[in-house]
Amino acid sequence: MRWNAAPKVAPSHHLTVSTNNDMKTKTKLWLALSTLAASLVILILIALSAIGFAPNLGLPFGYYGKFNRVLARVETDPELEVIRTTLHRDIMLEDFYITVRTRDEREVRLRFEEAHKRQLSDLLQELKKVGVREDV
Repeated sequence: MRWNAAPKVAPSHHLTVSTNNDMKTKTKLWLALSTLAASLVILILIALSAIGFAPNLGLPFGYYGKFNRVLARVETDPELEVIRTTLHRDIMLEDFYITVRTRDEREVRLRFEEAHKRQLSDLLQELKKVGVREDV
């Protein structure tokens, strides 16, 4: 003889707990994946910037490194106002130019040619033209 047993039905409070746990798990998973995706995008942007295939992020190293360090030195001088910058982009950032206005309203174009072949200390010598001290 066979018994036709009725299927067991979980009490409704068990369904609620299970549903809440599923929602928490899904939320945690979504948050983890979102954080991972955002981190990857940031790392990719930094890597691309370092090799010159992304916008200049202002990093002191990589493709725009020397330019950013020189520009930062110019911008620390309250006597100078940066008017414009010009970059000669190639496989390497070969040359760059920074035009500044001095306190006496003179416009001076600082030329950093063959920058990719020169040491940073050599590039900073150009700043003497507008009175920026090396120890600034």
